[in-house]
Amino acid sequence: MSEQQEKYKSVQNKPVGQRTLGESWVALPARTRLRISLAVTGIALAGVYLSDQLERILPPPADKKPISEGAAKDVPPP
Repeated sequence: MSEQQEKYKSVQNKPVGQRTLGESWVALPARTRLRISLAVTGIALAGVYLSDQLERILPPPADKKPISEGAAKDVPPP
């Protein structure tokens, strides 16, 4: 048995309450980890796409100067 397989088995033998997040992630089957990763990536891409579409539909107000032109950020007083 390879070292990686031994490590995988030792993680699976730990009680769930004593595993770290990384150990719990490693204990998942590879196909499940792949599906979760692809789902998170898809949601992130959809968010970027929707954000771009909303920016085209609702452009930012023209009366405010961009921060790059020296405008102060809207920061509440301390």
